Amino acid sequence: MTDSGTLRHLDADGAAIDEALRRAAAAARREYVRAGLSMPVWRSGRLVWIEPTELTQYDADGHAGIRGHQGAKGIGAV
Repeated sequence: MTDSGTLRHLDADGAAIDEALRRAAAAARREYVRAGLSMPVWRSGRLVWIEPTELTQYDADGHAGIRGHQGAKGIGAV
């Protein structure tokens, strides 16, 4: 059963959910950068590791797309 009060906070296209996901993703990126760790990202059917400097650039660019870099570690490095 759903809480109708919760549903009232969503508009027709689920913008509230999208915003919550954007905020959670930004918080995760900040934590990886703070810890100096590469972040695993699933992209085009492959796992790539994004370096902290690229994560920082991602946020600086206003959430522009990031690509796996030449020195990516892990399975399916791009």
